[in-house]
Amino acid sequence: MIRILRSIHRRIRERFMEKRECSQGEMIEWLLADRSECLGDHPVFVEIGSGVSTIHLSRCGRRLKASVYSLDINAEKIDALRSKAGDRIANVEFVVGNSLDILPDVVEGKRIDFLFLDSAASALHTLHEFLICEPHLHPGACVLIDNAAMPAEKRPLSPARKGKILVPYLLASSHWKVRSHPRAGGSMVSAIYCADADFADPDYENPRHVDHWQEHFDIAFR
Repeated sequence: MIRILRSIHRRIRERFMEKRECSQGEMIEWLLADRSECLGDHPVFVEIGSGVSTIHLSRCGRRLKASVYSLDINAEKIDALRSKAGDRIANVEFVVGNSLDILPDVVEGKRIDFLFLDSAASALHTLHEFLICEPHLHPGACVLIDNAAMPAEKRPLSPARKGKILVPYLLASSHWKVRSHPRAGGSMVSAIYCADADFADPDYENPRHVDHWQEHFDIAFR
């Protein structure tokens, strides 16, 4: 009974957050609070694209005893963030450079529990970032993408270019449970990695497809 009530409560919270207007940081804090039961003893959070969101991720990291990594190509921005945020981000390990060059070393040997993608305004770049991290994600892990939307959504005031390729990729996977948060940040999409392969969008995958090759051969070669 308790499990059922928790499940209902979670669904209500998810519906609320899908419609609620909030910042990147508020969405990060909500997702990590919601997923806290799924985290291990020493979770790993990776953020690609440092900013005000880093303060929120740092706060979650301290509360959940996580290792927090924040990557950005702009050293000046990181220096300014350190100067302004001070001790609030003292637990964050910053790495400066092109994410595609430095990510492999950052994630090597690690299991990623939370991944926030918000760097280059490029759908292809964001996809490559995810592909580097994908082998290090595990059931229960969460991915959050800013400037992203479901394929059918229209976001004229905030181009959802970062997720243009990655979101359909996640929807096509049977292991990713994908949700849209159009009023969060600059329009955000979250995805939870699930052990059960039950989530492929039928618009992208058809597990019941049967290749009637014999019938086609009979017609073609008669």
